[in-house]
Amino acid sequence: MVPDESMAYAMATWARFNAGVSDDLLRALSAAFALVAAADGALAESEVDEFVDLLRRKADVFAGIDFHELERAFRDLTDSLIADPEQGRVRACDCIARMRGDADGCELVRSGAAIAVAADGLVRAPEQAAMQDICAALGLETST
Repeated sequence: MVPDESMAYAMATWARFNAGVSDDLLRALSAAFALVAAADGALAESEVDEFVDLLRRKADVFAGIDFHELERAFRDLTDSLIADPEQGRVRACDCIARMRGDADGCELVRSGAAIAVAADGLVRAPEQAAMQDICAALGLETST
């Protein structure tokens, strides 16, 4: 799927979502966002702030999410990625894996990550690799 098609599909997925957001879904989505933000291998606090701003600009897409809680969980996970990238990555993947077996939750996490990846209009190789890691943690096949 090309980035524009992927973004449109992901946004449509979230537009259909009208249930409450569980703590596991919120943490899985935060973890997926953290992996996308850290995809280039170097994550600085300024990048975290930029990513939070990007998410806020897309707030109308993510129905039912408490952005204060999302930001808190995201910053917690990005702090882990900054302090110890390998352990932070394991922790993020563990949060994402909690959605395994929940088809709707998996699709929301995958599509939310796809929105984040395509937000600047460019999909780079490290971001594609992050999407593959996210899909693997969810137990989903990756699309290239």
